[in-house]
Order: sequence, then structure tokens, then C-alpha cells
Amino acid sequence: MRRPAVSALSAGALALALLGGCAQLPATSAPAPGDRAPLVVEPVQATRVVAAAGEVLRAGADPATADPQALAARVSGPELDLRTAARTVAAAGATPAATGGADDFEAITSVLPRSGEWPRWFATVSAGGADRLPSVVVFRSGSAREPFTVWATPSLLPGVSLPTLAAPADGVAAVGVDEATNLPMSPREAADRYADVLTRGADSEFAGRFAPDGYRSGVEASVARERASIEAGGGTFAQERTVLADGVLGVRTRDGGALVVAGYRWSTTLAGPPDGISGRLDPALAALAGREQALGATVVREEVVVLSVPPGEADGGSRVAVVAAQSGLVSAQAR
Repeated sequence: MRRPAVSALSAGALALALLGGCAQLPATSAPAPGDRAPLVVEPVQATRVVAAAGEVLRAGADPATADPQALAARVSGPELDLRTAARTVAAAGATPAATGGADDFEAITSVLPRSGEWPRWFATVSAGGADRLPSVVVFRSGSAREPFTVWATPSLLPGVSLPTLAAPADGVAAVGVDEATNLPMSPREAADRYADVLTRGADSEFAGRFAPDGYRSGVEASVARERASIEAGGGTFAQERTVLADGVLGVRTRDGGALVVAGYRWSTTLAGPPDGISGRLDPALAALAGREQALGATVVREEVVVLSVPPGEADGGSRVAVVAAQSGLVSAQAR
């Protein structure tokens, strides 16, 4: 008797699920920080960069008609990868899954680090669009000769607030990826440990160091469904998650903690039983994989999360909170 076919692999099953809700914004009346390194960009420069990028992103809101050259000039990193994949999916007549990225680019306030080193970055908090969730729009530049481009646009989780930051004109002190002064963990440690929690769930030794959050709950539930489905048919499920190169950014918050942006590449591999028969792929996966049926697949997603690291010592018991997230397909290989 033949084993059952592999269940349809879903592009949306592990996608970010952000429910409607009103997220609170940080106050921006804090006094200037003590670190007086120069602002990476002056407020007026940031306004011009945001306006130019917003115009391109609004014009490319529909993946089916987005201009790839225009996007490449103003977008980079995970944001470009996600939009490129969405364009491929749309070109095949399928519907790209939601990513939790920004759907409005009207800036409410800016996060302008003080740093003289390259690469440089800054962020704006955009207005809530159709989903009513403001987004953290991250801009990066690799050198003095490279323009700032949109690197990521994670949206605030429902009911979550950003920590209080200084006013744009005052700027915020940059936090080095390995700096842990008055922090329970450095930005790099926060990024690495949250990756472990996302991948291993309650089995992670760091699970208790992070507060529960909606993104993590959604990922864990979706992974459990996918694993159960593939294993019920005699197949196997595996996953791994790595921090993107140069994918950790940090600034000081008003209370002495840190706001950390972390980017990940998340790979899931689903393999059917050796004597099984092929199953039909979800249309979005089929578009990326270039085939409609498969016995198994390796699906790659990219994620960007924003973490609020409280001030304090490593043994102080404070927990890191996730305040924003974005996630979506970037590639798929079918077998």
C-alpha cells in the first residue's frame, strides 16, 4: 500500500500573522543623550531620504506592477528580498502572503543614531496604514558613497509600544553589537538568543529571558502544524535560523536600555517518505520553486524583529520584549 501524498506545502502557514489593533508610539521629548557623536543624518536630510523612498515604495505597492530597477535603487536587504520574491509570485498569477511590513510610509517620528562609523543606519516610525499598525522603517547605507536605502519595515505588534527615545534633533546613542554596559545582554546576544527561542521554543535555554510575544506564538503554532502534517505522512521536518550578516543594529533608549533590530534567514526543510508520492505545492511556493508538485521542499524566509532590551544586569531577571516583526518567503527549492 502506498503511503499518503505529502500534504500541500503552504506559503502562508508560517507567515507572520499580525491582527488589527492600535499600537502606541514612543514619546519624543527626551533630552539629548550624553553621547555627542554626530548624527548619522540631520533631520532635514532624513526627511528627504524618507520622501524619496516612500514615493518609490508606494508606486511599487502592487508586486505585479512594481518596477524592479526603481526598487533596487531605493531598497536593500530583507525588504528587497521580500519584495523581489513577491514580484515573482505575483508574476505567476499567485497571491503573495502578507509579511507584516509597512503599508504606509508617512513618518511620524525618526530614530537618528549618533555615530561616526560606517555602515550607518536610521529609522522612522511610519503611520499605521490599512492594518492600523505603525511600522519601524529601517534605512541603511554601507559607505559615504552609498545612498540610504530601505532595509526593513517591521510593523509593531498589536498593543505593543516602542520604548521611549530621544527627539530626532537630539539623536540617540548607538550601541555596539557586543556592548553590554548596563544591559542584561548585548544586541548580538539578544539577536542570537531570540533566534534560538524562535527555533527551539520552550526547549531553548533562553526561553525564560524573553517575554511572550505574538510573533513567536504564531511561528510556534505554524511550525507545530507543519511538523505534524508532514510527520503524519511518514515525512520529516527540520528548520534552522541564522542571523543575517550585518543584521544586528542597536541604539540606547531613554531609560538606558536598548532598542535592537535583528534580521534572520529561516530555512525549513520538509521531506516526504521515500516511497511517497508528490503533493501539490501551494501556488506561492510553486512560483518560487518553478514546479507545481514535489515530494519535499526547502523553503527560505527572512525575518526582521525589533527587540526592547531593558536596562539592568544579566542576572537581574528582566526580560527582553519583541515589539515589531516582519517575515516572508524569499526562495523555495522543491524535490
